[in-house]
Amino acid sequence: MKIKQTTTSFVLYSITLNLLLNIVKVTGQRILTNPAINCEQYRDNRGQLEITGNDDSLYCLHEHLYKSALSSPPNNAPDVYVNELLQKALTRCSFKKTQSSELSKTEKKTCKSRKCKKLRYHGRRRKRFARKSKSNRGRRYKAEHNECNWERKEVRMLSRSEWNQFTKRINILKKPIALPGGGSFIPYDVISNVHRGRRSLEAAHRGSNFPSWHRIYLLVMEAAIGIPIPYWDHRMDYDMDEPIDSIVWTDEFFGPGIGEVKSGPFANWTTAHNEPLSRNIGLTGSLISECMVKGLLRYKSHDPIIYPTIKSYSLEDIHNGPHRWVAGQLSVLRKSPQDPIFFLHHSFVDYLWYLFRKSTRETGNIDPSTDYPDKGPASQGRYEYMIPFSKLRNIHGYSDFIEGLSSFKPPPKCPHCGGSDYLECDAQISRCKSKASKAVVPDIQFLRRQAMNIVIRGTKFVSPITDIRTSGVALSFLQLANNTLG
Repeated sequence: MKIKQTTTSFVLYSITLNLLLNIVKVTGQRILTNPAINCEQYRDNRGQLEITGNDDSLYCLHEHLYKSALSSPPNNAPDVYVNELLQKALTRCSFKKTQSSELSKTEKKTCKSRKCKKLRYHGRRRKRFARKSKSNRGRRYKAEHNECNWERKEVRMLSRSEWNQFTKRINILKKPIALPGGGSFIPYDVISNVHRGRRSLEAAHRGSNFPSWHRIYLLVMEAAIGIPIPYWDHRMDYDMDEPIDSIVWTDEFFGPGIGEVKSGPFANWTTAHNEPLSRNIGLTGSLISECMVKGLLRYKSHDPIIYPTIKSYSLEDIHNGPHRWVAGQLSVLRKSPQDPIFFLHHSFVDYLWYLFRKSTRETGNIDPSTDYPDKGPASQGRYEYMIPFSKLRNIHGYSDFIEGLSSFKPPPKCPHCGGSDYLECDAQISRCKSKASKAVVPDIQFLRRQAMNIVIRGTKFVSPITDIRTSGVALSFLQLANNTLG
């Protein structure tokens, strides 16, 4: 009898072990299964799981959301999972009520003072004209959006602990989580695949929905990691003599910029397309310069900066340059979020859009929340549902409420450059620029030849702007770059 029980146990153990090995073989990574974690401790006072300072809370949240998505109609778990993350993002901030709504019922009955009556009048007027555009947007906007502490900082202005926390949480998302009944899912890959489908790409590019769709996408990733996404201010690297020498292309920040990423915080990543994470910086395209930013901010409505444009480069055109400049997965439309740099790049693009909207408000003539140009594919129509973020319509992405879910700490200025160890003041242009890496770099031409053996196929971003310095870096590699990594 004991022999029979032992044999049965051994068989069950073997089956379970083989199943796990097969799953690991498919994903190429260790599966997170930790039944010892008490996920109930991460529920808030509403009974919902939340991300806390403990990294185990990330596992609990994503396991719960995806398992719930598997049983929810429609039978499209990834979309349901992503929209649940979006719901968390949309409810992450509390906003102060306007002064008029703070009056109690008793105060309203005994409202006799001039100030009190003025507040009541403006409260009624706001309700009456809520749907009409207002010329004085600035003061009203400030009054309603000051209770959200999701502040995004330039990546070189983060403390080491802040940067390490960000990269650690991104890496946690990259680990497979086991599902009941077998199989697993990788949260990061599910989120990156949002930018992969034809319908999503059509809804997100070459039209008015470009800045707002990617703003929502950033919110989804922030909900997934529980902290703000820092932004990478390209201007600080563009102003260098050799941008490819920037400190960001070291293991302290993004890891190597040429070839497979085998060191740094994202070392040895395998993407959702089962490819090694790769880059080939500085061959073509361009980082965003101060001149490009000033060119954007001189316009006072969205139409001149939304693709397609006639006399100017659109925000999307300018954004395409760094995608091509970094190359690798980042240069391919449906693979670009597979490199975490995607989210730091788009955090900066979102910052530029924030500056533009702020500028339009200050003129007093344009309400950026309703200034939605009729451009792009039919799926980008003003009142169409935002694909795949089914809780929103496209116009919602332009709202002050969505913008108010994040804030930005401005980049540092000369002469002290915020005291950052990674920045220095260039007195000739009176701007802070990135310090160069002190690491001894091997022969760059040799590294590029090795990088060219890595073929990353797919439709590339189109960059109408090329930094003249890139065309001279490795002229003999350009044609090959367009076929592979470019």
